[in-house]
Amino acid sequence: MRLNQVIFCLVFLWGLVTIVEGAVSSRQAGFVSLREGIGARAAAMGEAYTAVVGDQTAAFWNPAGVAPMQGKDFLLVHNRSIQGIQQAYGGWAYGNGKRGIGLSLAVFSVGGLETRTGPSAEPLGTFSLYDLNAGFSYAQRFGERLYMGSNLRALHENIGPESAWGFAVDVGAIYRLEKVTFGAAYRNVGRTERLDRERIRLPRTFRVGAAYRRGAAMGSVDFRVPEQGAQGIHLGLEYAVKEVLFLRGGYRSGHETRDFSFGFGLVKRNWRMSYAFVPSDLGWGGSHRMAVGIR
Repeated sequence: MRLNQVIFCLVFLWGLVTIVEGAVSSRQAGFVSLREGIGARAAAMGEAYTAVVGDQTAAFWNPAGVAPMQGKDFLLVHNRSIQGIQQAYGGWAYGNGKRGIGLSLAVFSVGGLETRTGPSAEPLGTFSLYDLNAGFSYAQRFGERLYMGSNLRALHENIGPESAWGFAVDVGAIYRLEKVTFGAAYRNVGRTERLDRERIRLPRTFRVGAAYRRGAAMGSVDFRVPEQGAQGIHLGLEYAVKEVLFLRGGYRSGHETRDFSFGFGLVKRNWRMSYAFVPSDLGWGGSHRMAVGIR
């Protein structure tokens, strides 16, 4: 496939998603675990990750990214955010430059939420929220530079006594040049059972981005077009010190409480550790993310 054909496909997808975005209702999307990004490296780089390849978290950001991997990658991630919100993620992926597969499991939980049916001095009680999604990823190379992939996810959500199951599909593409990589992904297309009286609207999102590497530095940029919520831009930067220490920073727009982010990574042989801190406005503190991986 030639580069002009790839560009046409990306423009077509962008237009399609923009049209769909204008047709949806104003109801908020559910399944928080699908909206909260995966990985400490991605968080530190402002979630500008659609065109970044090389680790298992591609199974979340852009499933096409598991094919360019060279070998296997296993990852564990823990994220603790405001008000005791917690996210745990485990994943495995294998790629040989031509094809790739991946498995993932993410759990998102928060407890002690107050129950009210209207304005009141005291709550009627408390409830918890629990999300789970398990995914399978497959990607393949077409020609010398184009990679395409997809995810299939099984979903489950509990809100207090109510629960629902569902499924979601992600599709993505990556086009690699010598120093620049382009990526696009359309995520969270699917449906769920009714939760109480309504089906949960999934947080469908289209992203397009690019990553540029020069020497020890890599920069990345993403444009985000969600069906629900604000559009935005994500910027990321990573600098490697002797391929052992990695310094990272990022910025995202269109988010009510988050903008800048910071972090670092350490690599020793086939082990790596990453940390990210994402400050939050409105006095809510910040989010701490830790990830440990082995290749």
